[in-house]
Amino acid sequence: MLASSSRGGSSMVAETLRASRDLLHLQGEINPFLRITGLAHPDSGDCDRLDAEHLAGLDPALREVLDTELAHDIGSAADPAHAVDDRRYAADLAARLVMQWPELPVEPGRVAETAERVLAAQRAGLPGPQDPPFDAHRFFPAFFAELADRGLPVEPGYYDLPRGLLRPEAPGPGPAGPPGGFLVEEPPFILPRPWCPASPQDARTKPLVVKTPSNAYRFGFLRALFPHARFRVVHLTRNPAAAVNGLWDGWLHHGFHAHRMSRPLGIGGYVERAPDNRWWWKFDLAPGWQEFTSAPLLDVCAFQWRSAHQAVLDELAGGEVDRLTLRFEDLIGGAAGRIDCFERLADWLGVPFEGAFRRAAHEGIGPVVATAEPRAGRWRARAARISAAVGPADRALADRLGYTDETEWI
Repeated sequence: MLASSSRGGSSMVAETLRASRDLLHLQGEINPFLRITGLAHPDSGDCDRLDAEHLAGLDPALREVLDTELAHDIGSAADPAHAVDDRRYAADLAARLVMQWPELPVEPGRVAETAERVLAAQRAGLPGPQDPPFDAHRFFPAFFAELADRGLPVEPGYYDLPRGLLRPEAPGPGPAGPPGGFLVEEPPFILPRPWCPASPQDARTKPLVVKTPSNAYRFGFLRALFPHARFRVVHLTRNPAAAVNGLWDGWLHHGFHAHRMSRPLGIGGYVERAPDNRWWWKFDLAPGWQEFTSAPLLDVCAFQWRSAHQAVLDELAGGEVDRLTLRFEDLIGGAAGRIDCFERLADWLGVPFEGAFRRAAHEGIGPVVATAEPRAGRWRARAARISAAVGPADRALADRLGYTDETEWI
């Protein structure tokens, strides 16, 4: 389990780990599967917390759905050098679009046919071998344009690709507000890549990386969900100022809608920016969130950072869980720190630090669900406001996490 606060760097770490052929992943996050099986707020309770009792009390039919969907999704990205299984990929893509756009009349068969047609057309337009590697930057603009021509207005701006790539003719400011009144997957949506489901042997022997910040409140649930697994935790930390800055950007971004609320919010600095904002809580819904429904936005962000790391520390306090702590600052401070972190992580996981995984660690990867170009110390442009929001409780927790000198926060 990769445990962190939201905007703590877990997406970058998980994406780098996807380069290893010795690890398994979900294609996205676990949250959509929890939502469709009644294991998300408000159906499961008043926050994102889940424990073993939630799973034990789940209707058997929904438990079967959860197990089936997870078993289908767990796997690894297909080798980019190999040809795509068009039919399999088109079916996976259609299923994901149904989840991403539950309010649109998405017909999976029609979407799959469109995807296969675009793949075939792009392959036919290339010289040489007829089995070129999959090129997401080439495929998705053509695919979304084809869907629009066929009356399915999927908004490409809600996906995690550079805005100018999907809208080369007029990048614009991006979409405003949530992509719908009911969401299963949280935007920015993933763009599914060709995927290889895990074999039974791989599922038994390879580590599964589970990355979702809300899982800081789900340790007991995850142990019950995978009762025969060896449970290990990578605690990814980030100083509060940088994380709060990232959360602030995320709350003001056109994505990251996590929970539609039954009562309007009054979060200052957020709800007045767009009419729909008063109905949407972004990122994880930590226990105690009710006290922050009318707080200033920066106070909400500090609360989310503090709650996540406190929950992880509380869970790890007994010392029974095998854990490794990594600092996000070491991953973004330069190539040497990044390589050292991933080499230690590979050794701890017992997987080879070689091939595409080693290259990704050495060369770095592009931004992943980023609201701005990653840069060390970016929060200092707002230092006065953020420092005022990081209160005594946050600083005490930062000390416990090893962030004792604020001048070193990057």
